[in-house]
Amino acid sequence: MLIDSKVVLSQLMVVIACSAFALQANGAGALAIDGHQGGQYGFTYNLNSMVQAEQKALQECGDGCQVVLRFETGCAAFAVDQSNAPKAYGWGALNTASDSQTRAMAACKMRGGKSCKVQSSGCNKS
Repeated sequence: MLIDSKVVLSQLMVVIACSAFALQANGAGALAIDGHQGGQYGFTYNLNSMVQAEQKALQECGDGCQVVLRFETGCAAFAVDQSNAPKAYGWGALNTASDSQTRAMAACKMRGGKSCKVQSSGCNKS
């Protein structure tokens, strides 16, 4: 049995190229919140697929939750009002952690939050 070294080499190159591409793929993230001003939430990032990210966020959040944010690149953050009043909340997704946190805080304050604080934040691999 003869093995064509050119064929083996070309197949090996395909395997290496596919492996390198898989390592460079972006992660997936999602935010799920409940219908009661964000009192319950689930936040995920850096998962292998959007389906996994959404399922995990919903599982962390619990009953009555829905996905409100999906992101595949960059970072995301979720902020909630910490006062005893009805809670305000906000989220943001941008290129950097600090930018996404700033956007989440601004969104929380726009919804009437007086004591907003970032609850969760994370960045997908790039």
